Amino acid sequence: MSLILDHLPTSKEFFLEFWNKKPFVVRGLIPTEVTETLIDEDHVAGLAMEEEVKSRLVRKGKKQSDWKCDYGPLAEQVFAELGEEDWSLLVQNVDLYHEETAELLKHFNFCPRWLLDDIMVSYSPKGGTVGSHSDSYHVFLVQGKGERRWKVAYEALEKEDHIEDIPLKILKTSFDGEEVTVSEGDVIYIPPLFPHEGVSLQPSLTYSVGFLGPALSEMLIEFGHFLEENYQDMPRYLGQNLTESAVPFQVGADHIRDFRSFMTDVFDEDYFVKWLAQYFSKPAQNLGGEFDDEFDSDGADEGPFGAVYEGVHETAKTLIDGDGQLIKPPFVKIMITPLKSPQQYAVSVGDLFFDLAFSDLGVVNMMAQETPFPATVFAKHVDILQQLLDGHCLEIIDA
Repeated sequence: MSLILDHLPTSKEFFLEFWNKKPFVVRGLIPTEVTETLIDEDHVAGLAMEEEVKSRLVRKGKKQSDWKCDYGPLAEQVFAELGEEDWSLLVQNVDLYHEETAELLKHFNFCPRWLLDDIMVSYSPKGGTVGSHSDSYHVFLVQGKGERRWKVAYEALEKEDHIEDIPLKILKTSFDGEEVTVSEGDVIYIPPLFPHEGVSLQPSLTYSVGFLGPALSEMLIEFGHFLEENYQDMPRYLGQNLTESAVPFQVGADHIRDFRSFMTDVFDEDYFVKWLAQYFSKPAQNLGGEFDDEFDSDGADEGPFGAVYEGVHETAKTLIDGDGQLIKPPFVKIMITPLKSPQQYAVSVGDLFFDLAFSDLGVVNMMAQETPFPATVFAKHVDILQQLLDGHCLEIIDA
C-alpha cells in the first residue's frame, strides 16, 4: 500500500476515505509561486525571539535520554551557538504574523476552517527532527525549501509508550509505516494519533496546518462562562419531579435522569447554537495586539497585513458611500449555524457574533471568499460592518 496519491481527493472523498482514517501524500500540491512567498528561516528565528510568540528549540542527542527542548523567547546568542545539524526550531501561530503564510490556508478549504488551530512553522538543518510522535490533531505538512524524509504509520496507535525523563513526548519504540521523501510543494495529511517522524535531509522548512478539536471539559467550562456572562435568567433546578424516595439522602435512578434532562435541555436552545458559533470562531489571540514591526507596513495605525484599521480614518458609512473595498484576512474565522426560528442564523466572525436572516447571508459569503469585495454589500447592515471593522475582522483596501 502506498500513501502517495495521484491527486488531491475531493472534499467528499476526503471525509469518506481519509479524515480520521488514513494518511496520504500529494506531490506538488502547493505551487512554487506560493511556497516562495512563505515565511523564511530568518524571519522564523526572529519571531522565536519575541516574547508573545510561542516557540520551541528541539535538540537531538546521541542517546534517547539526551533530547533537549528550550522554550522561547530565545536569545540571539542561542542561535549563534547552534551547530549545523540535529536541531529543529518550531514557531506557532505564524498565520497571525505573516500575511503570505496565512494565505496558505486557502489551499485547505476542503477542511472546516472553524477547527483550525494554527500554522506552525519548523526549520531544521540536516538531521533535524522532533522525534517519533503522534498528535491529537489533524495536520497537513507542507514542505517548503529543502527535503525531509518522513515515516508515517498506516494506522493509529492504540497505546503510546514514551521515552521517560525527557521534556518531549517521543515514542520509545518504532512503528509500522511507510517512508517517503518530500520536497518543495509536497503535502502530507496525517490524522490524529497516527505516529510519524520527519528528518531533514538538508536544511528545510515545513509548514504544519493543524486542525484541532476541543476537549469536552474545555467546552463545558466555556459554555458555562458564556451563559453566566450573557444570560442572567437561566433556570435553576427546583426539584419539580422529586418524590418521597429522595428523603433524606437518597438520589435514585429517576432523580439522576431528572438532573440529566435539566442539564441537557439547554443544548436544544438557541443560546447553545450562538455559543457554538462564537466558540469556534474566536481568535487565537487578540487581533488588535502588537505585531512584529518586521511584518507591518509603516505607521502605527495599520494592522498586521498593512491595511488601515477602521476607527482611524474610516467609518462604515463613509466606506459604503465611497464604494470602499474590504477583505477578510485568512486567520479570521467565520462560523454560520441555523437557529430554531426558520430562516434565521447565528453568525460569528472572530469574537463578534450577531443574527442574520437567510436572505442576508450574502454578506457573510462575500467575506468568506477572502478576496476583495465592495463595502456596499453591508448597505442594510451598517452597524454590523462597523463592529467588524472595530473588531479588526475586516481590513480596508486602499484605493
